[in-house]
Amino acid sequence: MTQTAATAPGRLFTREFLTLLTTGTSLMLGSGAILAILPVFVVDELGGTELTAGIVMGSAAVPALLSRAWLGRMSDRRGARRLVALGGAGTALGMLVLIALPSVVGAMLARLVMGAGGAAFFIGSTVRAMEIAPEERRSQAAAFNLVAVHIGMGIGPMGGEWILGRSDYGAVWWTIVMLSFVSAGLSWGLSHRPGDPSAEPSPLIHRASILPGIVTLCGIFGFNGFIVFAALYSDSIGMASVGPVFLVSSGTLIVTRTLFGRVPDILGPVRVASWALALTVAATVLLALWASPLGFFVGAGLVALGLSLQSPSLMVVAVDGVSDRERGSAMATYTAFFDLANALIGPVMGLLVTWSGYRLGFLVAAGVAAFALVLTRMVLAPRWYATHPRHDGHAERLTTQGMRWRLRPWI
Repeated sequence: MTQTAATAPGRLFTREFLTLLTTGTSLMLGSGAILAILPVFVVDELGGTELTAGIVMGSAAVPALLSRAWLGRMSDRRGARRLVALGGAGTALGMLVLIALPSVVGAMLARLVMGAGGAAFFIGSTVRAMEIAPEERRSQAAAFNLVAVHIGMGIGPMGGEWILGRSDYGAVWWTIVMLSFVSAGLSWGLSHRPGDPSAEPSPLIHRASILPGIVTLCGIFGFNGFIVFAALYSDSIGMASVGPVFLVSSGTLIVTRTLFGRVPDILGPVRVASWALALTVAATVLLALWASPLGFFVGAGLVALGLSLQSPSLMVVAVDGVSDRERGSAMATYTAFFDLANALIGPVMGLLVTWSGYRLGFLVAAGVAAFALVLTRMVLAPRWYATHPRHDGHAERLTTQGMRWRLRPWI
């Protein structure tokens, strides 16, 4: 019998959920190593430039964005477990392409395959986490699913550098292949929950996820800009190494999502997302105005704290009220906005920084996050509270249209 929330009321940390987390950690260990090692390989071994490495690494966003809609439909019709397995298989296949064709073209082809595989895994693992979790703990499930990603991405680069220092690039590539196959194999320990292949296909673009996706795109502007330009910014303020800043950022994400992942379930995801966006605005303003190593550490911690509960909260909003038959489609639409963010934020921040420096870049990021906050309170919140009065927290209920909802307290 398929294991669902109904068979274990209120319990999240089942054997299957722990299997899912292990699957994600294994795959992300390899993906983290790729992020640290492949750009160096392109420059030092293949004779490419920094621009070449950037194009190779960024190319994964293209197939990820183009394939998400179809992958979401596949999840709805064939089950999320299949997408989790495709994630591991896609990364392994991409690395095998690079091993067989060690060239810039091979590296590009490898990243294209990995991009589609990564999209499959993220959709499948998030949908499966929410299927496993009791309804009242879905935000926490999404948060822990992301924790597994951050653990892998945090340890993977150090592991890849350790292997490279004691062997060669081939040893790194084969280790990533092994981790990817382990992930794919572990995915078959998940229960199979297919949809009805004969039913009408779910929409390629799900309307319910568009607004939460737009809020997410604007809300992560500051964090993505920080990640892309952290190394260059640290040089501009006289820091010898940017590694400790990344450690603070990753540690904040992991600790917050581990200890407070259930907060959106208790207080309501829209309210918590609003707090997170407000903190993001404050953090990016601080980064703009406090241009010093200490300011960078504090700003990095605060911007990560803002992101830590923003994404799990908005994921729940994106699939709220969506039937099981369309949950994969909704999650695919929502996560496509992460691909858009990866494609747009780097170039936009680069233009701003080149034109007028980092202060303007961070201030614009703060303004974009402020727009996301206003959109959340003026559009997303009224819709949510109208159907979830238990999360309202105020005496009145939304029973009228017009301007009354605009006067609601922000928390």
